[in-house]
Amino acid sequence: MQPQLARLLFLTAIIIGLAGCGSAEEALEQEPHLSTIGQAKISERPPPTGMNGTLPSCFWAHGTQQALRTLGSAALDQGSGLLPNIPLSQVDTSCRHVLRSAVECALTPDQSVTDPVTGESYSGWWGLAPSWRGAVLDTSGRRYVTGCMVQRLNYYGTEVPILLEGPHSAISQNATFGPQYPILESTVFGDLFSSPTPLLGILPAFNLYVCWESLLPQSCGLLGLPLLLEKRICDDAPLCGIMPVGPCALSCVQNGPYWKCPPGLLAPLQTETVRVKLETQSCQ
Repeated sequence: MQPQLARLLFLTAIIIGLAGCGSAEEALEQEPHLSTIGQAKISERPPPTGMNGTLPSCFWAHGTQQALRTLGSAALDQGSGLLPNIPLSQVDTSCRHVLRSAVECALTPDQSVTDPVTGESYSGWWGLAPSWRGAVLDTSGRRYVTGCMVQRLNYYGTEVPILLEGPHSAISQNATFGPQYPILESTVFGDLFSSPTPLLGILPAFNLYVCWESLLPQSCGLLGLPLLLEKRICDDAPLCGIMPVGPCALSCVQNGPYWKCPPGLLAPLQTETVRVKLETQSCQ
């Protein structure tokens, strides 16, 4: 890729993010639609495929982020299959799908836990950190679950079929599903569970990073605009707490068929990255 094109793509992603992330009020207006996203939707497509649709405003809300830090510091099962008690004053009913997303990313389909506040049962799906059910979430688990949860964000709450890939046995390249999801969209890396950022003000309390795959512009039209504007907007918007670092090929190092990337300047390369792939029809 030519340096001029790389810079153009980077600037375009920044502009798209700033123009499309929207206000907190606009995002919250769409909250009721998001409450419908659940196991019935995701179960239509077997892992490592699934659906995105998590609302960023719920995801970056400081109450939600505090809840995720609390969950990560202990076993998910606190006895009798119950999650730690996260009160509605911290994460209300309309945003508890973020807690469900954490469980779906971490546990396997035969594992489940129950929200003691709402009584809802959350079953696993991608199986990126199954040991979290009975123990503290370890470093590798924190990174993989973070990547999975971020790849499920969608500004509009649009439910888009996705395929997750990465250097983890649960999401390694799949000969069956790979051809059905030919579009390499982006790779995410970071760790929101151990973020030291204070839960103050209005800014996101974490530093997460995204690079985009070189096939996106070619696969989805001019600079990938139809896809980014209608389906996946806000995934790479700075105001959403996710920092775009440019094309993966320029920002990261090849790690077999995946990438290992630095989460910040001068930081060691992180191998626990999560790529999302899309169906061709996602561009339409």
